[in-house]
Amino acid sequence: MEIMNVALLSKWKWRILNDKEAVWHDFLEARYGNIKLKVLVGDSSVVHNNDSIWWRDLITSDNYDNLLLDNFSSSVRVCVGNGESTPFWYAHWIRQHSLMASFPDLFARACDHIINIACAGSFHNSGWRWDVNSIFQQANSVSSLADNMTVGAGLADWISVVNELQQGGSSGCLTAEEVGSRTAAASSTEQQPPTVFGELLRNTELLKDVPDSFSWSLGPDGIFSVKSCYEFLKAKLSGPDLLADKVRAPSKVLFFCWRFIHNRLATRDLLVRRGILNEGSESFCVLCMKEEESRTHLFSNCDVSITVWRRVYMWLGVGDFLSLEEFQDFLYHCDKISCLSKRAILSVAWLATIWTLWLKRNAIIFKEESFSFLECMSEILIISWNWLGSFYKKAPLCNYFGWNTQPLLCFTL
Repeated sequence: MEIMNVALLSKWKWRILNDKEAVWHDFLEARYGNIKLKVLVGDSSVVHNNDSIWWRDLITSDNYDNLLLDNFSSSVRVCVGNGESTPFWYAHWIRQHSLMASFPDLFARACDHIINIACAGSFHNSGWRWDVNSIFQQANSVSSLADNMTVGAGLADWISVVNELQQGGSSGCLTAEEVGSRTAAASSTEQQPPTVFGELLRNTELLKDVPDSFSWSLGPDGIFSVKSCYEFLKAKLSGPDLLADKVRAPSKVLFFCWRFIHNRLATRDLLVRRGILNEGSESFCVLCMKEEESRTHLFSNCDVSITVWRRVYMWLGVGDFLSLEEFQDFLYHCDKISCLSKRAILSVAWLATIWTLWLKRNAIIFKEESFSFLECMSEILIISWNWLGSFYKKAPLCNYFGWNTQPLLCFTL
C-alpha cells in the first residue's frame, strides 16, 4: 500500500512536468513558484511550513529520509532547452548521473544548491555562456573556492576550468562520445575531476526559446506509468523478508514492522522535517529526554531501550548464538540461528520488543503515562507468548511459567 501511494504521487509529479495546459498547473505555479524545478529536486529544502500537507508529501515522497533515494528524479531524463525548469545540480540532464552525485565536493561549495540551469549563465550574441560565479560564489570568491579545493579534487584542473568557462571559450571541446567515455571512466571513482565538469558544461548548449522536455527512463516509450514506477520501487525497497517467513504476528504488527524496516514510523525527527513539530525540546526522545528521537535512537541507542534489550537478551539466553547488537538487529542476523524453533522464538521476541517500546513511547506522548521497566518487560513476555500460541497452533507450547524461565526450550516446530 505504501509503495503504491508513492507511485501514485509520482504520477502527479509526471503530470506537473508535462501537463502544462491543465488549469491546476497555473494554480500550482502561482501558489508554489517553479513547480517543475521543485519536483525534480524532491527534497525538503524546497518546501515550507506554510505549504499544504499535500504539496509537502508530494515533494518529499521522492526522498523521504533517503528511503527512496531520488526514485523519481533519477528516472526522469531531461532534454535541456532554456534550462528554466531544470535544477542544475539535482536533475539528470548530462548523461546518466546528476552533477550533485558526480561532483559532491563542488556541490558542497555551491552558493545555491537549488539553482536552475538558466541561472548558471546567460545568453550573448555568440550564444550561451556559463557563469562560474553564478554557480559557486559571488564576485571575487571563485579564487577562494579554488584555494579550498583538496589536492585530490585537482586544484590545477579546477583553476583551468574556471578560466576557460569565465572566458566563454569553447576551444578544445570534446565530442559527445569523448565526454561520455571520460564521464564513464571517472564514475567509478569517489569523485570525478573538475576537468570532466568543465567538459560536460562546455559541450552543453541551451536553446533560448525552447522549454525543457522530460522523458521517463523506466518506460519503453519514455512515458510515465504507475506500473513501471511501482515495480521499480518494489524492487528497490525489497529488504529483509521478515513478513514472508521469519515471524508470524497480527497483521497490524507486521505492517508496523514494515514501516520500521523502511524508516516510515512517525518518529519525531521525521515530524520535524515535515514541519509538524519544532526543533528543540519537541523533538527529544520521550524515554530518555536526552537526544532527538529517531528510529535508530529510539530502538537502539536510547538508554532506556538499551536496558530493555539487555533484559530481553538475558531472559532468552542467546549469548552463545548472538551478541546483544546482533539481537537488536536480529532481522539481519536471523540466518545465524539454524534451529527453526529457536529462530521463530527469537523473531517473535524481537518483534514484541520493538512493538512494546513503540506502544510505551506512544502512551507517554498521548496518555501522559510514565515509563515502567517492569511493566514493559511483562508486556513483552505476554505478547510474545500469546503470538506463539496463536500463530503456531500446531506446535506444542509450554505454560507461561516455563516461558518465563526457559523460553528456548518451551516451543518446538
